[in-house]
Amino acid sequence: MQLKHQLVLNQKLQQTLKLTPQMQLAMKMLQLNQIELSELLKREAEQNPLLEVKEPEGSEVKPLTVDERVQMVKAAANEDQLITKSEIDEKGFEIDWKAYLKDSDSSWYGDRVSSGNYNPDKDSNIEEYVSSHGSLTEHLSRQLRIETGNITDKERKIGEYLIGLINRNGYLEYDEEQVLSTLGIDEYELEKMVSVVQTFDPVGIGARNIQECLYRQYLAEKEQDPFVFTLIEKHLEALAKNKMKDIAKAEGVEIETVLECYEELKDLDPRPGLHFETDDDTQYIKPDIFVEKIKDELVIRHNDKYIPRLKINSFYKKMIRTEEKTPKQAIAYIKERLNAATFIMDNVERRRETIYNVTKRIFEIQSAFLDDGVRGLKPLVLKDVADHCGLHESTISRVTSSKYVQTCRGLFALKFFFSPGVKTANGEEVSSIWIKELIGNIVGAENPKKPLSDAKIEKTLSEKGIVIARRTVAKYREELRIPPSSQRKKFI
Repeated sequence: MQLKHQLVLNQKLQQTLKLTPQMQLAMKMLQLNQIELSELLKREAEQNPLLEVKEPEGSEVKPLTVDERVQMVKAAANEDQLITKSEIDEKGFEIDWKAYLKDSDSSWYGDRVSSGNYNPDKDSNIEEYVSSHGSLTEHLSRQLRIETGNITDKERKIGEYLIGLINRNGYLEYDEEQVLSTLGIDEYELEKMVSVVQTFDPVGIGARNIQECLYRQYLAEKEQDPFVFTLIEKHLEALAKNKMKDIAKAEGVEIETVLECYEELKDLDPRPGLHFETDDDTQYIKPDIFVEKIKDELVIRHNDKYIPRLKINSFYKKMIRTEEKTPKQAIAYIKERLNAATFIMDNVERRRETIYNVTKRIFEIQSAFLDDGVRGLKPLVLKDVADHCGLHESTISRVTSSKYVQTCRGLFALKFFFSPGVKTANGEEVSSIWIKELIGNIVGAENPKKPLSDAKIEKTLSEKGIVIARRTVAKYREELRIPPSSQRKKFI
């Protein structure tokens, strides 16, 4: 019997979910913080001639009194919505543009005052600004230029190349064969310039490993103990594990000698490059929203200081109004760009409203945090906020991603307020963040000569009514970067 291959066409009905470019852009905008959003809006304005961007200006509005701010919150709560819904038709994104433009002539988009407005005159202060100290590369390059009289042009170029290989910790990392091949030099020339770079400030810079870094730093000390050099060369790993007795036994000295030299060693800096700015892009953190409690009322304000306001270009408005005098091809292009511009503007407001609602719900649950700090935190998961706001958990995750809130307790990431709960002995749920703080306090109050083990920390917590497993204590301790008891022990 022969098998025959046959091509057959079959029809199949299947539902699939596809994200349009507009939906992808809306999701991206929701996830960005205010600085990233500002950059995105500027890029969109560069690509869309109908979209104009006006940089935000300082407000001259008189600061509100406490009573006025409370009334503002109550008024906002009674509003149906904080934004105007988009008139875009879901099928074709078609709008009555003449009517739309007529209604939008009044002012810049974003000039409306709502409960989320940020007052830059009130909330800015001199502490927000820090001076720049320059990068490590700049600092070393200046010193290399001073050496010009002592080295040749070729050696100066070798030095510039080596400085570029120094990492942010201050260590010189390179493959010798690759450097020799790339620069076309010999080992003597390379080693000479490595030695020159290692004489630069700060002491220890340009070292190829931690032993060399600490060795050069201690060599620069006025008074030196030979045993410190022994510790650097042979026992750094044992020191990190607090094995003082093992070191004393291996070297045939008293443990007091090891401890005294270890104290001298701790004064050295194993990462001398960290005192300088890196050449990487600096990440600035600005609060996206402000939350405070006044007369038992939550006051939530958006920080719009860095978000530019958007406007439709007036020239193209006139072209739309005189549609009969404008070529059809031009009108079609303008309407397409106008759709895109309006979509951007609507989504900025949707983002604003969503962040406001999500933040409001978070602090309705975590209001005790504003009074009691971390101790007042309650267990909270994304689903708790999503169900109340009528949003998906993934949307809540995007809203809280890279967003920061300024409170009377300090600046916090919105994600900080989400944590699983642990039941106490009386059945009450407490936040894992609070438990971590308790563990930190317990360790901070322990006798350094007899540090508490994880089992003893577990017992101490249970006495406070918090029953968790020892492995959970170990997990929280590691997240707090607290070493185990064997490494915390002090011998004198």
